[in-house]
Amino acid sequence: MLQKDTEQERAMVPVPATVCVDLDGTLIATDLLWESLIEALKRHPWRLLALPLWMARGRATLKQKLAEAGPVDPRHLPYREEVLRLIEQLRKDGAGRVVLATASHERLAQPVAEHLGIFDEVLATTDDHNLKGLSKAEVLRQRYGDDILYIGDHAADLAVWAKSKAAVVVGSRRLAERAARVTQVREVIVTRRATLKDYWRALRPHHWSKNVLLLLPLVLAHRWQAEPWVRTVAGMALFGLAASAIYVMNDLLDLTSDRKHPWKRQRPFAAGRLSIGAGVAMAPLLLLGGIGGGALYLGWRFGVAVGFYCVLSLTYSLALKRMPLADVFVLTSFYGIRIITGALITRTPLSSWFLIFSMFFFFSLALAKRYSELHHAHELLKTGNSGRGYQAEDQPLLAMMGVASGFASIIVFSFYTRSPEVSGLYPHPWPLGLIAPLLLYWMMRVWLRAGRGELQEDPVTLALSDPMSYAVGVACIFCILLTFIWR
Repeated sequence: MLQKDTEQERAMVPVPATVCVDLDGTLIATDLLWESLIEALKRHPWRLLALPLWMARGRATLKQKLAEAGPVDPRHLPYREEVLRLIEQLRKDGAGRVVLATASHERLAQPVAEHLGIFDEVLATTDDHNLKGLSKAEVLRQRYGDDILYIGDHAADLAVWAKSKAAVVVGSRRLAERAARVTQVREVIVTRRATLKDYWRALRPHHWSKNVLLLLPLVLAHRWQAEPWVRTVAGMALFGLAASAIYVMNDLLDLTSDRKHPWKRQRPFAAGRLSIGAGVAMAPLLLLGGIGGGALYLGWRFGVAVGFYCVLSLTYSLALKRMPLADVFVLTSFYGIRIITGALITRTPLSSWFLIFSMFFFFSLALAKRYSELHHAHELLKTGNSGRGYQAEDQPLLAMMGVASGFASIIVFSFYTRSPEVSGLYPHPWPLGLIAPLLLYWMMRVWLRAGRGELQEDPVTLALSDPMSYAVGVACIFCILLTFIWR
């Protein structure tokens, strides 16, 4: 939460005639340079090959090119409500002019000012002039003199505060102390710093539970030796690191749609609790740890499998997720890749029956996930802003396909329990047939919850916090034990 100084402390410093407000990190809890970079990556990825050239030509040119390639929608940026309220109060207290003064390019700053409708003027970086630090201080002094209250958040703003009558610091107390050495500090808005919990949430560790699928080949083949289990558990952890890199990239690419979504807008990057720059640094490190570490310890096959998963996931984030049905088939393949990766680690053969069952089973769960997302983003669907390629009218069809696929998976599972592979592993395999109605119950319960709007996460991760899922799991284990003890 943000903290403020008392009303008495604010009253000690009169309101200057002109209030100048910084944009990045001050008015919004993000940086439009990074926002435009992400938008450019989504819209014109090949144009970013010229990024080194733009950087070599200076910050102003870099900002111009990114603003052209990646315009940012100002309607759903993470605005700091405390700063907006402060601007309104300063108007009431006598401020004659409120200016948006930012180092962001004017192509990005002007739409923000027009959206908010609270600024009299906009001063921003142009195609040939980067408005930051001392440069901004000189421009403001020339236009408005020294009767300025400047609201900023960065050490670069010290040059502006030094030429201002008063300051409002959005940031840390330490920065406020530095500002107090060069001007009067009228108010301090202490912002919440990113915490380890925010970084942990960005990794989406609850999705690591899906990596249990890597253990299935060992379990189904009844391989209980320690060595393959140690390798597979290591593979689960390394796969999780690589997958988290993709989750971070996906969150960055989905910033706009996530901010419009009922619950996804609380994700660390969408809410502005983590900077885009932090995400850009995290992703390659996680990829290097997951793919590189896995290839060194578990062999090149693991590295290739996880690398393929990452490439497919990134392609999904950039394009496939906006292609109806293709997105669901890709989501389904993510589960299958985990199972196959587990088999590759220990070179354990997989039953074709089990692979077919997995395809139908996880296809149904992927459809349930998509159906649930559309259910909770119904208003966004009407305006075509869901970030997916579906329409509101598609929901009944998705449910129909999902339920049908769920039933198909149970039928295949029933045949699988009578296959020669199973007969060779279990002394009395008939109790395995009792698992079919248990799985059917669990699957239809998932769809029932999806239809009621109660499914707000991936069904697989939901199972970890669902007591009924544990009960079904225990019943399935009991059926498996029966195959060994039945006489």
